[in-house]
Amino acid sequence: MRRLLDRTGKLAWGPWVFFAMFGVVILANGVMVFFAMTSWTGLETRGAYEKGLAYNKTLQAERDQETLGWQVEIGLTAEGAGPARIEARFRDRDGRPLKPETVTARLIRPTHEGYDLTVPLLAESAGRYGTEVDLPLAGQWDLRVSAEHGGGIYQAQRRVVVP
Repeated sequence: MRRLLDRTGKLAWGPWVFFAMFGVVILANGVMVFFAMTSWTGLETRGAYEKGLAYNKTLQAERDQETLGWQVEIGLTAEGAGPARIEARFRDRDGRPLKPETVTARLIRPTHEGYDLTVPLLAESAGRYGTEVDLPLAGQWDLRVSAEHGGGIYQAQRRVVVP
């Protein structure tokens, strides 16, 4: 107890400031841990190491896709609450409509886990495919459309915002 008192017998403030600084650091760390644990969305890339090793295959597939010369337009339209409409148009190098065997759309929520969707797109006219889908959340989505045609796969991607 004598160490907490100065020479005149009054309470010394130096040791209390020292202990208070440690208290502030512990409190700040506790707040940081709380927000880190409660704000994690769970988003992670599965198989990131394997995908990194296969990157050269990805680049080759991209070059092969460019040699096809396809002209692809993809989009998503949504007006507030309710279903969103996904459309894809496929044309060859000369602008003629293409008829892929299967067309699928994958909607990926880049900021939250558990909301990704995969839907087939149906042929509506020559080279035009589409469908309607109910999206659970507004905000940013990654729209990835893949089409199989003649044994090859063509992929297109676009970031869209749902109001």
